Amino acid sequence: MDYEWVICSQFRPMSALLHRIFDLYVKAFSGLPRKVWLLALVLLVNRSGAMVVVFLSVYLINDLDYAPIKAGYVMAAFGAGGIAGNYIGGLLNDRFGSWHIMFYSMIGAGLLNIILGQMDQFWSLCLMSFLISLFADAFRPANRAAVAIYAPPGKLTQSFGLLRMAVNLGLSIGPAIGGWLIHRYGFQLMFWGDGITFLLAAGVFYFALPPDETARPLVTEEEKDAAGQPRPAPAAAPAHRQPWLLVFVVANVAIILCFFQLFGPLPAFLSESGYNEQMIGLLLTINGLLIVAVEMPMLYVMERRFRPIPIMVIGGLLIAVGYLLLPAGVSTGFVVLFIMMIFLTIGEILYMPFTNTYVSEHAPPKRRGEYLGMLSASYSAAFVLAPLIGFGIAENRGYATATFACCGIAAVGCLLLSRVNMIREKATPSARQQPSLK
Repeated sequence: MDYEWVICSQFRPMSALLHRIFDLYVKAFSGLPRKVWLLALVLLVNRSGAMVVVFLSVYLINDLDYAPIKAGYVMAAFGAGGIAGNYIGGLLNDRFGSWHIMFYSMIGAGLLNIILGQMDQFWSLCLMSFLISLFADAFRPANRAAVAIYAPPGKLTQSFGLLRMAVNLGLSIGPAIGGWLIHRYGFQLMFWGDGITFLLAAGVFYFALPPDETARPLVTEEEKDAAGQPRPAPAAAPAHRQPWLLVFVVANVAIILCFFQLFGPLPAFLSESGYNEQMIGLLLTINGLLIVAVEMPMLYVMERRFRPIPIMVIGGLLIAVGYLLLPAGVSTGFVVLFIMMIFLTIGEILYMPFTNTYVSEHAPPKRRGEYLGMLSASYSAAFVLAPLIGFGIAENRGYATATFACCGIAAVGCLLLSRVNMIREKATPSARQQPSLK
């Protein structure tokens, strides 16, 4: 018997499968513009220094001897600054261009982080936390608006996915560095480290992406006259007067509020149920590893074959279903919790990048930053509301009830999301002629 032939014939299907997987990864990362890759590099540098947001409450309680409730107020000020920064950043983006907003937001946030470390009075901490978040989060809508300009047709969701991957990689580095600095040198270096990485990211941005078409307000080809001169743009509804966008952001708050139980109520539920910090950390690490491993290939396949709204609805439902497994997981073991985390992560991958794509595609070009700013502000609002609702219900009814309630809120969000296309088409008759816009 020709054993060599038998062995080769058995391994040939596996080799073909591996080749197809490798080819899928190559396609997922190919075709993205150089400027999108450079933006991802800036985000990686920036998020690799994310320490203050992770350890600020610990610093307030352990180093400044603040009561937990006062630390909570400082963190609430941080969240409120994020809401304001996202919306104001979007408005300023449309007035001055994305480049300026991204650059000066990093400069401002870097300097303010260093100043924050020199303060210990309650109201000054609240004010400085608000300002830091305002500057830092003004970056987000400008960044997304720039990606919408840089990305070629059919590559927008993949471009957003690449930036998300850079953020997740950075967030896996920043807290580890911050914890090491605090353990070895105390909290003060945390503020310097976060501030310096903001300034370093601004330097990388300035030299890698010098002012280009994103350094001025966008003028589309349709807004130029025959002589090539800009003409007044057709009227476009402000973001807060656009019915489909209002429904979209309310749905987003509901779904993301459920997802953000991951950062507070979920670890507390696990800790109360007897899981130690190492196991909780391992569980949360699964999320970042899965995103880095599979998000880009999944987005490559999904963007080419499906429309965003159905994908987002499925993603939102997977997030809710994942959390429904949590009460069973804490009583039955780590395997169910691992499955829960897979549901949550796949739901996140199917949901979050497409929110940016949908709003970018349907926003008027002259107001794209404003529309994306409202979307970003809804994420910040969900970040503020998630612990308030999760812990509030848990304190009176228990963590299991809080989990089920948040799943119900997410389900309502998915229902609202499924109506967005209908509302948009009803408000904009021309949208009915453009099914390809998803």
